[in-house]
Amino acid sequence: MNYQSKLLKIRESTIFQVLVTIIILFSSVMVGVGTFDFNNRFALNILIGLDISITIFFVIEILIRFFAEKKKIGFFKDGWNIFDLIIVISSLIPTTGSSILVLRLLRLARLLRIISFMPELRFVIEALVDSLKKSFYVLVLIFILLYIYAVAGVIFFEDVKGGRFEDLGEALLVLVQIMTLSSWEEVMLTITAVYPYAWAYFVSFVVLSSIIILNLFVAILVDVVSEKRRENLEKNS
Repeated sequence: MNYQSKLLKIRESTIFQVLVTIIILFSSVMVGVGTFDFNNRFALNILIGLDISITIFFVIEILIRFFAEKKKIGFFKDGWNIFDLIIVISSLIPTTGSSILVLRLLRLARLLRIISFMPELRFVIEALVDSLKKSFYVLVLIFILLYIYAVAGVIFFEDVKGGRFEDLGEALLVLVQIMTLSSWEEVMLTITAVYPYAWAYFVSFVVLSSIIILNLFVAILVDVVSEKRRENLEKNS
């Protein structure tokens, strides 16, 4: 058995995959612990040592996966491998200087690697990406609807103090909030206190955006998930 076969056996083993998943979760916990202020120098050194150890483990793990490939170019044909490689490389950047906050976030991005190790999570992400591709024109329609109602809102309600329609940017933000049905009635009541018939503006927007268009997007997502699930079953059968 050559080295490549041994590395492939390690890569495909359940123990290896479980170990990597545990280390990913542990590294994410370490990032959270690192947000606390440690006056104890010894505890701080332990955290630094654990972080270095985790980084070394991830480098070794990605090298095992790379050299286990028969054709090395095949490693880069898998988008999840590239995703993992970017996160591992970002972990090698020293967390010093003014960029420490950004680099801490890159450390936290290690948690995203768990997606590539869990088939069901990969399936969900891939289905979501496919649904976004198929629902491009639905997203365009949502933007057009938001823009029309935002401009109309500024024209009609910009003089209402605290109505949040003073300018186009603010109007767009509040309409996104209304579209998610988050406390939209409070926004409406502030406006209707000045313009009683303004309820028609808000109710019509909720019906069009939240009830019709967003449900259309959900329907596309469900259809894509069902289609991908059927393809996977056919491939495995």
